[in-house]
Amino acid sequence: MKDEGVIIIGAGGHGTVVASILLASNIKVLGYYDDDIEKQGKTFLEIPVLGKISDLVSDSKVKAIIGIGNNKRRKEIAQKFHFDWVNAIHPFSWISPDVNLGKGTIVCAGAIIQTGSTLGDHVVINTKASVDHDCVVGNYSHVAVAHLAGGVSIGEGVFVALNSTVLPVTNVGDWSIVGAGSVVTKDVLPNKTVVGIPARPI
Repeated sequence: MKDEGVIIIGAGGHGTVVASILLASNIKVLGYYDDDIEKQGKTFLEIPVLGKISDLVSDSKVKAIIGIGNNKRRKEIAQKFHFDWVNAIHPFSWISPDVNLGKGTIVCAGAIIQTGSTLGDHVVINTKASVDHDCVVGNYSHVAVAHLAGGVSIGEGVFVALNSTVLPVTNVGDWSIVGAGSVVTKDVLPNKTVVGIPARPI
């Protein structure tokens, strides 16, 4: 992978964070693809924007990762294109050796993932986030600078926002949102947004 290089889909703030993780891991980044016209021809972290996402053609030999924070958009792209999806794991993160990581997953600096946990495909564990023992994080979910206690299960496409906490052995249903600063004390149904301490639906 280091010789062949990786393309990053998305050249926004999250995409450049992904680039920095790959560079810190001594993985070559070939360039970004982004549909923003204003970004065409520019460079970020001395890495060029090579074209638009709409220019891409599936190729299972191409190593790629999705550098877009929006969960629904990540799913759309992952389902549309068939690349060799790679993981971006920052060298200053810590992941227990027995953790199962899906493809295309991003683990940022300072993040901790404890023993017995399973992460799906195209998951984002953001800066200084923590996933404690025996957690399950579904495909396309995003744990921001937040904390999952032991035995937590979050479904597909869940967003756990900044400075929030999910208490032990609690489930958060598919495509739900845990608002910033919230504390989840009981199960959250799918497609709900919860906020506050304790977190309640809005």
